[in-house]
Amino acid sequence: MGDNLCRIGIIDIGSNSIRLVIYDTTPEGGYKIIKECKSSARLSEKITKEGRLEQKDMKTVVPVLMQFKEVCQAFGVDKVRAGATAAIRNAANSEEIITYLSEASSIPIEVISGYQEAYFGFLGVINTFDIEDGFVIDIGGGSTEITLFRGRRYEHSISLSFGAVNTNVMFGLGGNWNADQVRKLQAYVIGRLVEHSWLNTGTGLPLFGLGGTLRSLGKLDQKQREYSLPNSHGYTMSSETIERFMSLLPEMPFEKRKDLDGLSKSRADIIVSGLIIFQTVYQYIGASSAIISGEGLREGMLHDLLKPEAPVRDSALEYSLGTILSFDIHASKRHLDHVCKLANRLFGSLKNGGNTEEQEMLIYISIMLHRTGSNINYYQSKRHTRYWLMNSPIRGLSHRQLILCALIASYSTKSRKQKLSMTHKDILLASDEEWIHKLGTLVQLSIALDGSETGVVTDLEAHLRGNNLDINLKGVHGPLLGVEDIENALKAFKNVWDLKVKLDFPSNT
Repeated sequence: MGDNLCRIGIIDIGSNSIRLVIYDTTPEGGYKIIKECKSSARLSEKITKEGRLEQKDMKTVVPVLMQFKEVCQAFGVDKVRAGATAAIRNAANSEEIITYLSEASSIPIEVISGYQEAYFGFLGVINTFDIEDGFVIDIGGGSTEITLFRGRRYEHSISLSFGAVNTNVMFGLGGNWNADQVRKLQAYVIGRLVEHSWLNTGTGLPLFGLGGTLRSLGKLDQKQREYSLPNSHGYTMSSETIERFMSLLPEMPFEKRKDLDGLSKSRADIIVSGLIIFQTVYQYIGASSAIISGEGLREGMLHDLLKPEAPVRDSALEYSLGTILSFDIHASKRHLDHVCKLANRLFGSLKNGGNTEEQEMLIYISIMLHRTGSNINYYQSKRHTRYWLMNSPIRGLSHRQLILCALIASYSTKSRKQKLSMTHKDILLASDEEWIHKLGTLVQLSIALDGSETGVVTDLEAHLRGNNLDINLKGVHGPLLGVEDIENALKAFKNVWDLKVKLDFPSNT
């Protein structure tokens, strides 16, 4: 572990499961997951009618916490933050439980209030999406938090004392449901929502979903659609998809539901109760779409710990890129910035309509991350770069933009003869094929111009006159290294852009 990194363990004692996630963190607040452990506890099912968690059930948690502590020691964790949510928070003997678990495990445990749980969930979402306004819903085992944010700032939240586990106990029939039970749970949820008028002030906003219910629904939908990018974070479900699940899952017997491709057997009984809660809230607030967030409470606890005075980042994308550059890119930031400057000069001379703002963003990200594959194998770096970016933790991008960046950053001179968008035609637009090739060749030419990474080409001027592009390279002398790479990249660039290009090098005399 680098000397400037701090290793932090976050323990989330939830109503359905108990998790430990270990992060390496940078002084700037960037983080990377290096270990995760989980134990299914279903604590909310063990709460008695009197609202207590008895000591015999408390004792079942202690060995899990002790093993988490051993894992933290093995990984050299510097700090541990442990929080307990709804099942323990709402228990009649909450203070007794926290005292017992803290003393038995020697891990200080804090009760996460309903407000904190909603706020931490908001922090997890807002730092992974570049979105101004929206709702967040976090359906846990024993509680549901709903938050409204505007201008990337927290505005309102509620914490409701029901979740996927305890409502399955209250309304489900051993994991099976009938129409009457569905209506009863819907009415129960609406009865709590009507108490909060601000829930009706964001009609048409997206709803970002946290927790196992939403991730499971997303995986089911991806399997049924044969979705070509099996990435949960950022996956969008339409209103029609949610209604399709409502017509399908409650009517399906529990035993049959366990065999659904994409659904964990441990969630087959509570997926329906979680779905009913979600669909009811979705309709009530008039959401436009449902977007799954892979980061939530635990990441929010981490943001709050790392930077409590300003935990909301202005740009999820820039924050994410900064983190990736800290952990995964072995290239000079000066070189990457210089290549971006050359690419922007070149692209600026070629603008001919289209969404140039998005295209400029794709160029920027592709250049910044084009070296990721060299961490695996320098000589096959482009192939590895494509795979890495397709499965990367880049935040602030849609799935379509993520795929485009992967294809542009890994572009090679042989790519111009290939139909690159076919594998992901279910996600990409018809017009994207052309731009993959255009931006791919432009990025590769710009990289080749600083192939030595010494800034020999200090700048360039490009002028387009009809079908002729004149590129005048500036520098003390012309490049001697990587000339063949420049020539190959230029050939691909000319063919794809259908231009006659005159490239003038500075003199070496």
